Amino acid sequence: MDQNLLFEYFSQVIGPDWKNSAPKQLSGWDVVEALWPLNNDFRNRYRDFVALPYEARFEGKADLAQQHFVFKGKWPPVSIEVWRVILERHQQAIQVALANELAGNSLMPIPDRLPRSARTGAAVLYLLQQMKLPFAVVDRAGYSPDANPPHS
Repeated sequence: MDQNLLFEYFSQVIGPDWKNSAPKQLSGWDVVEALWPLNNDFRNRYRDFVALPYEARFEGKADLAQQHFVFKGKWPPVSIEVWRVILERHQQAIQVALANELAGNSLMPIPDRLPRSARTGAAVLYLLQQMKLPFAVVDRAGYSPDANPPHS
């Protein structure tokens, strides 16, 4: 996580007075719901990159792509290797969120004035940006972005 980027995002979405907002804790399930829409972004090309091995040398480019997505509202053109890094981060972030949900832990603080529509960007910056993978990389060949979205 790059805290300065996250704070910049809060300023962009809420305004410079976001610091006057009360903090709100998102549960693990809230974070799963925030990250789930990224599946739509994988849908068009996931067959091209899902079976690729994870290559750490593309992590920096993944960070840049994620920043572009969050601040510009769309993904820049990225290689399939970068998509593979983003997919692995996404899947592991969902695992972290679910583990926190099961343990009854809150996962992520946000300003209470952050709109629900901005939670995806906040979750990307909080969990995926500069992510050190908490689990071993696994074969994602069986991944499908067509799974039903979660409902609370």
